[in-house]
Amino acid sequence: MTPSDIAVKLSARKIPLPSEVVGNVHTRNQSEIKRGWNRNTVVKILKNETYLGYVRNGTLRKVSYKSKKILLVPHEDWVIKKGMHEPIIDEETFKIVQEQIKSRTGVRKKKYDWLLKGIIQCKECGKKLSVLPAKQKSGKIIFYLRCNTYATATHLKLCTSHNNNLEKVTNIILETIKERCKNFLEESKYINIASTTKNNLLCRKNMLKNEILSLEKRLNDINNKIDKLYDDKCSGLLNEEDFFRIYQRSNEQKMILTQKINDLKEDEEKETDGIDIYKIVANFVKQKEITREMLVSLVDKIELSEDKEITIYYKFNALNMNMVKNDNKENIDKVC
Repeated sequence: MTPSDIAVKLSARKIPLPSEVVGNVHTRNQSEIKRGWNRNTVVKILKNETYLGYVRNGTLRKVSYKSKKILLVPHEDWVIKKGMHEPIIDEETFKIVQEQIKSRTGVRKKKYDWLLKGIIQCKECGKKLSVLPAKQKSGKIIFYLRCNTYATATHLKLCTSHNNNLEKVTNIILETIKERCKNFLEESKYINIASTTKNNLLCRKNMLKNEILSLEKRLNDINNKIDKLYDDKCSGLLNEEDFFRIYQRSNEQKMILTQKINDLKEDEEKETDGIDIYKIVANFVKQKEITREMLVSLVDKIELSEDKEITIYYKFNALNMNMVKNDNKENIDKVC
């Protein structure tokens, strides 16, 4: 069976996902929908050498202690120790499976680079949109947007294709952003916005700072609680069963708080002053040809809905302030 066929079988039998078994479902984005099995999850399990009785270390590394970015380490650089626990599959079967996976794996000949790559996402499921080339009878290649949830698990019907002409969607988005920037730069509007923006930014920064301090205090209290629990366990005041039960609950709260603090710190870094916004917006309006770098500096994310409505979220509060939701229903309906 192919990995996709296996995923269909597992979903039909309602087998729990790995994320549900290990208990890290809370890391799922609130806007995302619950997904079932897909080929990537199946392949990841089939290629996992842990089931051979191996222990693997050094598979990931951080860029630096200042960054949360994690890089994958090449397989040949992993530290692998054999015979660390009882295997559940023999090496001969494992090698046969790897050969079957390798024989079915195609190499993508072309990687497409497009302006909205990584910025535009599905409004319904929160997944990024990718592009799919379609060759016309005339020989011309037209690119269409496609939801990745739909592409990876079509059989589950968790989302729709969101099939839209990439060129038309891109043109509408750029026109909308330029119009928003022009309105921002109109002197009468800018004076009013600039005066309120600085106050709003200062207020926003103070709110974020206070919230971070509050969460850090709660996190410190939990750490102290965990330390006391360990002391009580060692002194015999707390039995082992109660210790692990309370410890697990406290540790889960700690993980959630840590994630919230990191998210708030990212929001704090995004805040800037009005003059920087003015320069970026002015530069965007002046340029005839928009580059990806310019778009990323101005736009946080773009959502495309199933009924072809577009919503643009700017990185600066001044551009989002007093802004009517960008449905542009009349324009978007022209996208096909």
